[in-house]
Amino acid sequence: MSRRPKVVLITGVQAAGKSTLAPLLADHLGPPSMALDGDVFYSAVRAGHARMGPDPDPEAVRQLRLRYEASALVANHYAASGFHVVIADVVLGEDVTAWMERIASAERHLVVLNPGPEVVLARERGRGGDSYRDWDHGSGSPAEGVRTLQEFLEQGPRRGLWLDTSALDPSQSVEAILADGMAGSRY
Repeated sequence: MSRRPKVVLITGVQAAGKSTLAPLLADHLGPPSMALDGDVFYSAVRAGHARMGPDPDPEAVRQLRLRYEASALVANHYAASGFHVVIADVVLGEDVTAWMERIASAERHLVVLNPGPEVVLARERGRGGDSYRDWDHGSGSPAEGVRTLQEFLEQGPRRGLWLDTSALDPSQSVEAILADGMAGSRY
């Protein structure tokens, strides 16, 4: 193959739109291309699953890092075979840099979805979720939980494309990512 494969990490808080956009973006990048949601590794742990929270125990952190390592390994494996790869996962703070450094032989891209808290909560309610219940610092405010996780997002590298998708539908979001030949999302 004459083109260099792209590996795109789409991150953001829960209900930001990652899982919706990853396959749509992969469809535009390929063929060949593949999309993978990091939740596959999260739900694969059947016995001994440790849930992440504001004060995680070491096992929860270990399992989270295993998940990140697994998705990066899959991304490298497919990219080495000429595939464009789009990974959707909640990768925050310093873990973004560590994840990107694992990508060996592909053009690296980072897309950070950052819609407003009200939009995130509406999407979360629409899918019947309550991901933010543990992150509100006891305030009882789900919006506070969203803001807490967005603060962790802000601790990551200010690289790639940071995209407020509050007013964008999925196809408009993909168009924004593809604009300028994806130069804006280069890591």
